[in-house]
Amino acid sequence: MYQLSLLEDRIKTIYTGIGIADPGTWDLELIADRLKIIVHYKNRSSVAVKLLGMACIILDSRLSKKKQWEDFSHELCHHINHVGVQYKLPPLFRELQENQANAFMYHFAVPSFMLKNIKLPATKRESISLISDLFQVTHPFAEKRLDMYFRKLFSFKYQSFMIQKNKEREKILYANN
Repeated sequence: MYQLSLLEDRIKTIYTGIGIADPGTWDLELIADRLKIIVHYKNRSSVAVKLLGMACIILDSRLSKKKQWEDFSHELCHHINHVGVQYKLPPLFRELQENQANAFMYHFAVPSFMLKNIKLPATKRESISLISDLFQVTHPFAEKRLDMYFRKLFSFKYQSFMIQKNKEREKILYANN
């Protein structure tokens, strides 16, 4: 059984709060509109800013739509979770925020609550292609996200297995005493 983490649950709340529950039923512009975020496309690196008190995400116009979606997911974390001007922060704190934004990015672009309801193909290559197409992310991104998902899924299964083994061991110990 796959249990959502606090981050995954928060992302599910964001999506359901704006009326999105299934993959392939939305795009970047729709999500930005529903979250009341202005999106601008410029010939520069992607960044989250506040303009006249309004949330704004500037996306690199030179990137593919899939890469822009990944960048939007990253910058959205800065908008939701971080305050202030990042370049003025101490380097370790800036690194922490970037790590948080990267974790958020993978889970927002390919939400676990949606991923767990998908019947994945038999091979990893086909699964990566399906995730890439369905969630509009690049293949390397889809591969990393799939690995993250399976690592967590197998961790839960292994933990459940070990708990069951310990219970069986305790039954035998108590029966022999």
